[in-house]
Amino acid sequence: MNTNQPHIIIEKGVQYKLGELKDNCIQYDFKSILIYLDAKGKLLFGKNFKIYEEDEVVLYKLCIYFIRDFDACAKLNIDPNKGILLSGPVGCGKTSLMKLLRHIVPHQKSYELIPARNITFAFNNIGYKTIQEYGNSNFYCFDDLGVETTGRHFGKDCNVMGEILLSR
Repeated sequence: MNTNQPHIIIEKGVQYKLGELKDNCIQYDFKSILIYLDAKGKLLFGKNFKIYEEDEVVLYKLCIYFIRDFDACAKLNIDPNKGILLSGPVGCGKTSLMKLLRHIVPHQKSYELIPARNITFAFNNIGYKTIQEYGNSNFYCFDDLGVETTGRHFGKDCNVMGEILLSR
């Protein structure tokens, strides 16, 4: 990534300009972001990756959140300083979107995508130290949140992900 031009991303020799740099601020263009996301999606997930028109509303909201467009977020009652909850049926592409969207802001600190059940398994083996590890120290995307089992360490049950979310 070129730190002087964070709005320009190069993938496989192709340059994608996601917006204009004006007064040290990037003015993003949503259509340009969609073109880049489609290309990056094909690189990450294969040639059959496709962005569907009906997903563009959700993608727009996620994009303004990721690029921290405070004005656009305010119009849609989105707080870019809080976390997000992305929900939908199994197989609709939530995980793929979260793996993909972090690439539009390579100049920002990224998040780690972790399956919630892996965290519960860690709790079962390590205990309450696991909950401390996922405190406010880093950025995380908890995948499949809500379908993990109840944690159990030395016979004591715990809603591990609930405790982690409360501690953040």
